[in-house]
Amino acid sequence: MTSPRALLVVDDDRLFGEAVREDLGGRELEVVLACSLADALPLCRERPFDVVLLDQHLPDGAGAGLCPEILATNERAKIIFATAYPSFGNVVEALRLGAVDYLSKPCDPRQVRLVVERCLATLDLERACGMTRRRKADEAGGAVLIGSDTTLAEVAAVVDAAASTDATVLVTGETGTGKGLVARAIHYRSVRRDRELVAVNCAALPESLVEAELFGHERGAFTGATASREGLFEMAEGGTLFLDEIAEMTPALQTRLLQVLEEKIVRRVGGRTPRRVDFRLIAATNADLGSAVAERRFRSDLFYRLDVIRIELPPLRQRRADVPALARHLLRGLGTEGSLPEAELSRLSAYDWPGNIRELRNVLERTVLLHRGPGPLMPSRFLPGGSVSPPAAAPDQAAASAWAGLPLAEVEAHHIAVELARAGGNLTRAARSLGISVSTLRRKVSETAPK
Repeated sequence: MTSPRALLVVDDDRLFGEAVREDLGGRELEVVLACSLADALPLCRERPFDVVLLDQHLPDGAGAGLCPEILATNERAKIIFATAYPSFGNVVEALRLGAVDYLSKPCDPRQVRLVVERCLATLDLERACGMTRRRKADEAGGAVLIGSDTTLAEVAAVVDAAASTDATVLVTGETGTGKGLVARAIHYRSVRRDRELVAVNCAALPESLVEAELFGHERGAFTGATASREGLFEMAEGGTLFLDEIAEMTPALQTRLLQVLEEKIVRRVGGRTPRRVDFRLIAATNADLGSAVAERRFRSDLFYRLDVIRIELPPLRQRRADVPALARHLLRGLGTEGSLPEAELSRLSAYDWPGNIRELRNVLERTVLLHRGPGPLMPSRFLPGGSVSPPAAAPDQAAASAWAGLPLAEVEAHHIAVELARAGGNLTRAARSLGISVSTLRRKVSETAPK
């Protein structure tokens, strides 16, 4: 439970202070009273106050003398000066000392409430902005490409080149190779880094809602549209829109996307007014778009519009030398510095990783969650056919034991990732292999996708 916000009223007029406490005090705002500098100084040193209503003329000195103590405890505190002798010079002096507002006595209670609420709202906004900045800093810090493989070095060079432009980027590669990471790396190295990176998996959006999600909708545009809503293109204003699984777009949506890319104008579902948008597009796919174009499943003009800068990510089995560094990096991201024996690193490097980096992360996360005792981490036992079972166990028993005690949803998610990788990202082939419908597979991909 969070503590209430605090307002300090420093005024020798006790009736005024009690009136403010009566009007503003409650569960969400604690009002503390002090009648002099001597009373207020220890209070300011003991705790931070969100807002301070400070009389300029106190019995034992000028209220301005309290400002350094207030700001030393909480530099974001909002100070409101109040005085019965207002003048332009006093206002200037108050602002110079860090005040954000100024009231003339006698104070109208409604004006006091308005000014205090405005200060609290400003604090809320500053905190929200600070959280957003920290989140973006964390994301930017995590958007790094780990490895020393020659192919990866070439990828990193193209990422840096792409970040310096505003051109459309097409990222290709198998499921789990880090296409989303590449999109974040480009965004946070670009001039758009201070704006939003809006990511959407086209395969995870229900067909009936994908148009409204992308382009937004007006109130009453369809059943359930009880209010107008901006789409993802508008949300990415000034920033970057990342469309993953772009090959899963329907032909109608491909046409609309091409139009938006060429005109930078969107029209909401059910709307008539066009809206100009400014965004940078990064698209990704694990499918062969060239074949899709040849088979007329993907528009050739959209393909050429997307394929301005192409970044092809190699599967993890083609960069086995990077597995140890990736494993250590992912473990740090999971909040542990647990040791990985050289024998374990060798086993991890020898595995083919059909689910690529995503599968590696899942295995390491499972290892950390189930690790007991001070010993080294042993992630290889969670690989299919790993060494969980006793040495004498048959191969099929060992493979089954590798998943013993794990949630069914986790085993299912891994199996889906493996089959998708084997199908080269083709949902139809993967669904046929799994014995489920394409729509069911899409739903399960959506449920297991990283949030």
